[in-house]
Amino acid sequence: MILITGATGVVGRRVVDQLREAGTAVRATSRTPSDAGFSDDVEVVDSTAPADQLISGCRSILIVAPVLGDAPVARLADLMAAARTTGVERLVQLSTASAADPLSPTGAYHRALEDGTVDFAGRRYILRPVPFALNTAHWWAPTIRTGRVAEGPYLDAPTAPVDERDVADVAAALLTSGDLPSGTLNLTGPQHVSPRQQLQVLAELLDVDLTVRDLPAADVRTRMTDAGVPAAAVDSLLRSFEFAMEPGVELTATVESVLGRPARSYRDWARDHRSLFD
Repeated sequence: MILITGATGVVGRRVVDQLREAGTAVRATSRTPSDAGFSDDVEVVDSTAPADQLISGCRSILIVAPVLGDAPVARLADLMAAARTTGVERLVQLSTASAADPLSPTGAYHRALEDGTVDFAGRRYILRPVPFALNTAHWWAPTIRTGRVAEGPYLDAPTAPVDERDVADVAAALLTSGDLPSGTLNLTGPQHVSPRQQLQVLAELLDVDLTVRDLPAADVRTRMTDAGVPAAAVDSLLRSFEFAMEPGVELTATVESVLGRPARSYRDWARDHRSLFD
């Protein structure tokens, strides 16, 4: 049995599907189990259930931070105590590349959670992906669909977005097999692709002319906070772009080394998700 926390998220759901296809028993957590939408062969439990109930009988666990609730460090401590008691062998923890940035609020949050699993006795893998390619749909899809316009800050930042499917596939592989030593794994796409270049890819695939506007970070912050986005979330987003420019995202071959195939490019992702923008 493998426990997948955050099972209805973009990474967790794909991990569940990968494990099911391999014939592995899966226990998935959700805040609303009745709405999780999994098949009957997946055991779905409330994410707020006692830690020993969640982990009982599991040999591997995937930890996703947002499901840890309002007291994440304490909740994680409970899960780790239960893991020690039941003899869990593998732990995969989804963190973020921002954990390497001492100035990132999001990074500080995730570093505290990484510290919370440091004493895990089995194989422990901390996944630090750069921002997902899917984020570009959240940023640009509405205005591209309605007005063929895309705006944003730091359009020439040397980012390397990772396909969220690759992150899930790496997690699934590490949960089940392999002799890779415990450690922190940085996940990136296969090449640097700035936001401006990402928009060029989208324009080519959609066969449209896009109006691209590079906005000052201060203007973006005002717009987002005025729209109700928490200031801390906005600051973390903007900081991720600044961090990418100091001195830039270092490309890794983690996806290929774990999966035995190249990481998907941003063009691959955009081709598969064209309908989001069209």
